[in-house]
Amino acid sequence: MSDVVNECTENLPAGLFVIRGKDIFLLNEHMRKLLGSREEKISEEEFWDFVGSKEAKEKILSGSSARFRVGGGGRAEWVEYRGTVKDGKIFGCLIEVTSHVLFDKKMAAVEKVSREMKVASSRDELYSLAMDFTKDVLGYKNCAILEREENCLKVVRERGYDKKASLMEIPLDGKGVTVYAFNRNEARYVPDVLKAEEYIEGVPGARCEYAVPIAFREEKYGVFDVQNDEIDSITYSDRILFNTLVSEMATVLKGLQTLEKLKESEANYRILVETAKEGIIKLDTEENILFVNQSLSNLLGYKTEEIIGKNLRSFTTEEQFRIFTEKTELRRDGVKDSYEAVFIHKNGKVLNTIVSAAPFYSPDGKFEGTFAIVTDITEIKEAEEKAEFYHSLLRHDIGNKNQIIMGYLELLMETELDEEQKELVEMAYSAITSSNELIKKVKEMQIATEESEYFQVDLGGEIKRTIDEFSNEAEKKGMEIHYQPVKSVIEGNEVVREIFANIIGNAIAHSGGKNIYVDLKNDEKYVTICVEDDGNGIPPHIKNKIFDKKVKGEESNGSGLGLYLVKTIVESYGGEIRMGQGRKGGTRFEIMLPRRRR
Repeated sequence: MSDVVNECTENLPAGLFVIRGKDIFLLNEHMRKLLGSREEKISEEEFWDFVGSKEAKEKILSGSSARFRVGGGGRAEWVEYRGTVKDGKIFGCLIEVTSHVLFDKKMAAVEKVSREMKVASSRDELYSLAMDFTKDVLGYKNCAILEREENCLKVVRERGYDKKASLMEIPLDGKGVTVYAFNRNEARYVPDVLKAEEYIEGVPGARCEYAVPIAFREEKYGVFDVQNDEIDSITYSDRILFNTLVSEMATVLKGLQTLEKLKESEANYRILVETAKEGIIKLDTEENILFVNQSLSNLLGYKTEEIIGKNLRSFTTEEQFRIFTEKTELRRDGVKDSYEAVFIHKNGKVLNTIVSAAPFYSPDGKFEGTFAIVTDITEIKEAEEKAEFYHSLLRHDIGNKNQIIMGYLELLMETELDEEQKELVEMAYSAITSSNELIKKVKEMQIATEESEYFQVDLGGEIKRTIDEFSNEAEKKGMEIHYQPVKSVIEGNEVVREIFANIIGNAIAHSGGKNIYVDLKNDEKYVTICVEDDGNGIPPHIKNKIFDKKVKGEESNGSGLGLYLVKTIVESYGGEIRMGQGRKGGTRFEIMLPRRRR
């Protein structure tokens, strides 16, 4: 039996240790590798020298979770510590997270270069920023930017490419990883170029290639291409960073190209302004609007005559208006730039845009105001925020590794363990279970926010099954759930049950009440479901933000995503959810769901 325990412990991808007085035991090979030791027992001095900082030592001794750097010299690594203190002994677990820390640093560098790209005054400057970032931050020396020129892709910037290749024009109906990516408007990764039929040599000796189309919505400008000397050596995390970089680059390029078109032909100025897809605005020195084109009028939701003559303050926030006035002062000095700005639609919706602005002058050279191109990026911004939210949740919790760890832990639980071993295994199993629950919620949120197949759902039956699943938990808390089943069918998908699972689960776990009342009513267009408890109610300090991300009560150990997920699912169905005080002092949720999708 001890052999099974040892085998499971040794295969855990985390370092395990126990501190008992002055004795420190390294329980598995992963921990010994972290310390660079072959011994199963080491001295206090050696262990704390490995831990390094005083703050990290204090965290370990108190059993507090923390992230810190250990080791030193050429083998320094970042770890996350989880531990517990019991009967004077410390049971600890160290998980190596160096790659996650490096990813976070690179993401911060992407955000920095994105801000720099937004103020680029030319394509050359924009391309230089992207090329330098690829080499200096991500460490890939072979990269190129190709622009579309009629029916070809032409290399306009390169580093590390064959000089003949850098001059050639690649036909869009021919071979090439870049051609593949451009034509399909999707990134293409080739782990081994020698096995790819579409590959044509651009970098002598290259073994893998990643090509990302430079595109703003459906408008394609070219391709950003990276090649490396080893097979499958462009990492997944770096490919995510490339995608983010190229997306920002395409947005800025859109504004720059629009300005370039204006400069190319003064004779076609009026036609271009009136027919441009982007919004165009002309302001005097006091931010009074002298001209807007039809595209900007449509974007803001007003008629052109309702905008011209008014002050810009009427169409933005006070904070943004202050920034606009600061930018106007820069225009007096001849400064041109691009930056993110918000406008307010007639219906009150906040619009995210990129403003590419330049000063204009009277014939005698006097500064008279600002001319700007306004590009709507609201949908892109929302997509970026969702993507970043999902990444931040999953960055340190990779599902497949969790499943491996849980498998070994379950094997351990079936063996004869002493009390110390049980404590350590249960601690690790609890942490992995929480991580899997978090990933499950993220997957459900993705289903709720993306297009998926809808079908007929027996809502009354789903509520009944949810209540049955929670019945034992409610009984343990001394609570009773009251519900009279009602037949009700709507168009929904597989995540509809999560609406009621989260609300009922929260009421059982946190309300402190004795009863939960669930009521369902049908009318011609909607189904209304009320879930009410007689507990303590929601604390006042979180009541107004209860549906926001990561908002939870002080005693909750959850992720803070439950009610945010509920609201997301309800709104994806075209429904509404409201929260208020119950008739018996607790909390009442009212959910309205349409019978058919809108």
